[in-house]
Amino acid sequence: MKIASRQETSIDYPKKFGQILFVPKCNFRCGFCHNPDLINGPTSELNLELLFKDLKTKADGGWYRSICISGGEPTLQEDLLEFVKKLKQLGLNVKIDTNGSNPEMLHKLLDEGSVDYVAMDIKAPRQKYKEITNCKDIDLLEKLDKSIEIIKKFPVYEFRTTVIPFFNKQDFEEIGKWISKSGAVRLYTLQQFVRKKCLDKEFEKLKPKTKQEIKEIAELMKKYADDVRVLGG
Repeated sequence: MKIASRQETSIDYPKKFGQILFVPKCNFRCGFCHNPDLINGPTSELNLELLFKDLKTKADGGWYRSICISGGEPTLQEDLLEFVKKLKQLGLNVKIDTNGSNPEMLHKLLDEGSVDYVAMDIKAPRQKYKEITNCKDIDLLEKLDKSIEIIKKFPVYEFRTTVIPFFNKQDFEEIGKWISKSGAVRLYTLQQFVRKKCLDKEFEKLKPKTKQEIKEIAELMKKYADDVRVLGG
């Protein structure tokens, strides 16, 4: 398992203080990605022995209650399942952030009860996915369909979308219809677009949508989700 970096204090796992671990490598090339340094691999890696020693100390002391594994794309790591099991042995709640491109790994993680919370990024409407992600996988859309349905069977999950400035309400309607095909989703989160340190510098020229515009999108998405939240809006 490779860990490129970590954020030592976080509430990314709702109501459970902890840490975020960032893994290297991603099979997507989203122009708005603000972790471009992780896409092709790390310039350095954390020592796992020291990492677990530190986590155990903070978990035993009641300081940490959770770990979020983000990236990059965690499910590309072949030994992710084994790594997560070690985290669980420390008594930590584990959250996985994923792009949904590896439904087989997701199924293993969720079926074995190794993960407590999963968040899947919905990058774009289904018909625009390959354009937005620059992913060459010919089976990508089918894999995303599988991941959505796998995740919706899990007790604690969310889908989330970064509000790219050129997305319109129809784009979000399409997203809503897609992810709610088998029923309303538990939680859908809208994230404000951050125009700094983007993979594609052209995105840094875009003006984020206003709070009012995001509020209107959030209202629209209530047709497709039991709960809709806005981050950074």
